[in-house]
Amino acid sequence: MLDKIRESSKYLAPFVKGEHTIGIILGTGLGELGKSIEIEHAIPYMAIPNFPVSTVQGHRGELLIGSFGGKKVIAMQGRFHYYEGYSMQDVVLPTRLMKMMGAKVLFLTNAAGGIQ
Repeated sequence: MLDKIRESSKYLAPFVKGEHTIGIILGTGLGELGKSIEIEHAIPYMAIPNFPVSTVQGHRGELLIGSFGGKKVIAMQGRFHYYEGYSMQDVVLPTRLMKMMGAKVLFLTNAAGGIQ
């Protein structure tokens, strides 16, 4: 698994300039927050080696590298889940990848709540 993360990190290294210490995983509820990020690079998940692809409707499936509130961030716009058929190792790969790329803080969002 570590080899997969290293390969993904090596692919992304040219897109990451400076230290991006904040990771953000945007779920269904806050996927639109991606529009507020000053995006330097938007990389489709399918272009990143070993990265799963989100199959949930409304999840864009892009890794955003840029700034938010004056802080450098790496943000997942959409995620993937165990119930989509991915292994737990695949589900956590992006989190481990962000850590390898320098993230010290991780924000996770979701659309928990009721149905009207």
